[in-house]
Amino acid sequence: MPQNSKNQKTNTKQIHQGLAIYKTGRSQFWHVRIYDPHSRSYVVRTTRENGRYYATQAAIEIYRRMYEPSATVPEHEVITFRQYADKLSHITHQRTKGTKSYAFSDQHKILHRPEDGLIPYFGNLDIRKVTTGKIRDYLTFLDQRREKPLAPSTKSKQCIVIRKVLETAFEDGVIDLIPPMPKQKAKDKPRISFTEAEFNRLLYTAECIAGDGSVEVRGVKITREHVNIIKFTIYSFLRPTETELFGIRFCDVRERDDPSHLEMSLHGKTGFRVSATLEEAVAIFHDQKVLHPKAAASDHVFMPNYPNRKTAVNTYRRIFNHFLDVAGVKADKDGETRSPYSLRHYALQNRLRGSAGKINIYWLAENAGTSVDQLERFYLKGQAPSSERVRNIQLGA
Repeated sequence: MPQNSKNQKTNTKQIHQGLAIYKTGRSQFWHVRIYDPHSRSYVVRTTRENGRYYATQAAIEIYRRMYEPSATVPEHEVITFRQYADKLSHITHQRTKGTKSYAFSDQHKILHRPEDGLIPYFGNLDIRKVTTGKIRDYLTFLDQRREKPLAPSTKSKQCIVIRKVLETAFEDGVIDLIPPMPKQKAKDKPRISFTEAEFNRLLYTAECIAGDGSVEVRGVKITREHVNIIKFTIYSFLRPTETELFGIRFCDVRERDDPSHLEMSLHGKTGFRVSATLEEAVAIFHDQKVLHPKAAASDHVFMPNYPNRKTAVNTYRRIFNHFLDVAGVKADKDGETRSPYSLRHYALQNRLRGSAGKINIYWLAENAGTSVDQLERFYLKGQAPSSERVRNIQLGA
């Protein structure tokens, strides 16, 4: 086609996949081009708009009329919150099928929690009548049912799921806009960790108890495997959960060199990731093979004799609590109770502190399945300045 042809498309703007607007020299109006997956061809219409902004809005409306007939729902017909909550659950379930997904399980609890979940509260309400005020009333209702108000972060999770339900309705054209969620004043709560002296006392105590060979917690004998779990958490930064530390199998782990480390394929809290350990984790991995010589590649690395991984997590938590009690480090200086998660917090803080500022916190965050924002808010903030940091600050003074 000649370069100056009046049919040549100019100023093409992609709105989303299968939908774009463009102009030609033959018309003052913008045209919309829509891909029809049924005929595998494009449908072209005029927007009858000169300006790009209004042409974009017109294109979206034409697209909706063609492919989203539910957008023309009669006003008198009630479309309940429950309908789109169920639709969201179905979509999330299909997206996470075959994996142990925090996204689906947490969302399901928030939606279906008896008596005060989103469906029991909003279920029969027309979704077009869900407003910011009604959402705020719901959060107040949650607080009234409890002795202490919910934490802002917990309220934010409720609002996130509400928004997802409303977004699902918006995509079907049932509602024209999504009301703003009530703002929550989030107050960062420091992660419960250990001082170096407290951790060393915990580890020494655990090794002594395991070495004794006769101590049991609710019928389970404490062995060096339970000490290995402490060390491996420190050297791998894994969460002590069903999907991470207690979810890894021998086939998920590969030994690598330059430098020596383990490479692990994980399906954790933040989805799939490939994570690397510190060098010290290699020896612990080898020791687990010695402890379980008949383990198959598909067996779990830690406590493989528990087919139910939730039982493995709960059993280890009780043993870890015994270590804490005997070592006298059950609570931190503020009276906050420690848990196996405190090991991960200590591991990240210790790595940040021990690197003398040389570690790339983006890589550390990615490797640990967290974010730089989380590291800065919960792990870097409040740490006492290291000697290297003080010397750096004093340079040139």
